[in-house]
Amino acid sequence: MIVGTLKLMPPPDRRDEVLDIFRAVQGPVLAQPGCTACHIYEERSPERAVVLVEMWNDPAALDEHLRSDTYRRILGAMELSAEPPVVRFDTVSATEGMEMIERLRTSNSKKGKS
Repeated sequence: MIVGTLKLMPPPDRRDEVLDIFRAVQGPVLAQPGCTACHIYEERSPERAVVLVEMWNDPAALDEHLRSDTYRRILGAMELSAEPPVVRFDTVSATEGMEMIERLRTSNSKKGKS
């Protein structure tokens, strides 16, 4: 799995425009083969960043996405950032959930830790 993260810092007067672009592309991104998730986050901290997170199960599908007209709109949103955007693509080789918590909590309780 590949997780793509885009963090923008739009000025206050452009924040809604960035959010509108992200919301407009969210459906088309999710409809692309190989995309398993597309989330938009708004930070409420003093930074007030807007973050787009995409998850892809196929590197070739991500490559196609990055060449698409939909991604061209995302690139346009990047230009609205007051600071250089943070762009990351992380390749995830393993994923665990509750089983990891249970395994680690069980092993800690056997060692007498709380």
